[in-house]
Amino acid sequence: MKNVLILGAGSGIGKALLDSLSKKKDTFVLGVSRSGEEYAGELQSGKNYRKDITLDYTFDFLKSLKSLDAVYITLGNGLFKPFEKITKEEWEAHLLLNLTAPFLALQNLIPYLKQSPSPFVCFLSSTAGKQGFPESSAYCASKHGIAGLAKALREEWKPKVRVFTVYPGAISTPIWEGRDGFSPEDMIRPEDFAKYLEGFLDLDPRINIEESIVLPPKGIL
Repeated sequence: MKNVLILGAGSGIGKALLDSLSKKKDTFVLGVSRSGEEYAGELQSGKNYRKDITLDYTFDFLKSLKSLDAVYITLGNGLFKPFEKITKEEWEAHLLLNLTAPFLALQNLIPYLKQSPSPFVCFLSSTAGKQGFPESSAYCASKHGIAGLAKALREEWKPKVRVFTVYPGAISTPIWEGRDGFSPEDMIRPEDFAKYLEGFLDLDPRINIEESIVLPPKGIL
């Protein structure tokens, strides 16, 4: 049985991954998000539990689990507006959710990862973590930052903990709502992308896919 934790399982990619992994018989999967349900004293596979890791990044409720074989970091949001119109408060809130919260949460998850024989952490960056886009300065900064964090941890933790970084292109999630010129039909469905991420659990422990770019058929939109 493999124990899996998904940070940001309330919507989009995280929710699709939680739904997909909850169907695997050999996987005990938990999610956390701000929209989850309250922990009632007993962990149940497939559940998304309420936790805002921008405020509380401890994981005492996982003690009964003892170990984690995989942590998927899928949380984050978008901030798309001209650079000169981004306020200091918006910038700080965006980086807190997209970069600082995963950093703090992962520090508290290290003891659980160390108890697994072949653990991995999967970071979701973005094509915005590879290149720049107009009216996306905050988003690009956070996604470059999460990719940089992953690169450093990959070197620091090898060979005990594998670190994967995925750079997805357009996934049909709420992050695109209200943005002109983008059609969901041109994007990857979250459930299809979740199946790709799920495949990491079946990799031989000797295989380390350091980085991968996943794009829809039209490429970078």
